[in-house]
Amino acid sequence: MPAARRQLWLVALAFVILGAGIYLFYFRLRGADIQIAQGRHLYDQGKYALAEAAYEQAAKLSPEHADAWYWLGISRKNQGKDAEAAEALAQATELNPGNVNWWIESAEALQWAGRFVEADKAWRKALELLPPEDARVTKARVNLARVLVARGETAAALQVLNEMLARKDDRQLRFVMAELLGYAGKFEESAEQYRLALGDQPTTQPEN
Repeated sequence: MPAARRQLWLVALAFVILGAGIYLFYFRLRGADIQIAQGRHLYDQGKYALAEAAYEQAAKLSPEHADAWYWLGISRKNQGKDAEAAEALAQATELNPGNVNWWIESAEALQWAGRFVEADKAWRKALELLPPEDARVTKARVNLARVLVARGETAAALQVLNEMLARKDDRQLRFVMAELLGYAGKFEESAEQYRLALGDQPTTQPEN
């Protein structure tokens, strides 16, 4: 075969391979989008197990599709599959690290799954991304304090809550502090926080 003809065949073959690659990429992407749309339809109907299956397929077709991993995690979370939800949401936040809502969902799933070290990091990332005036800041800080107590870091947890109380004395925060102190075995301090939350005067020793 003449060299020129062989080169033409090679060029044609290269175009065929390139076209096939583009087609497969488009098919995977389009297939993932179809599965995500189907999953969302099922999710909105409360059919979380079926939605999970659709999102799993989407994630397999397009592992780089962050939405597939996010909705897979949420579908699992709604079924009480906290550990599996945490895995999927970790993939989602890795692919889209700037989405604060995803970090909050991931932190909750990790916390509920008892993975407190990772939950600590996720809540801190959420707080890093949340605007200071956002109403969700309080929830994130309270959950961070709960995670710290679960890790045995009671002093750090109380510091988080005390910083919040320094900004605004809040009855609900006092209840949370009382709960966490009780969990840590500090029962007298816990009782004192309950009294403060209920509006009673703190118990002090009278001066001589």
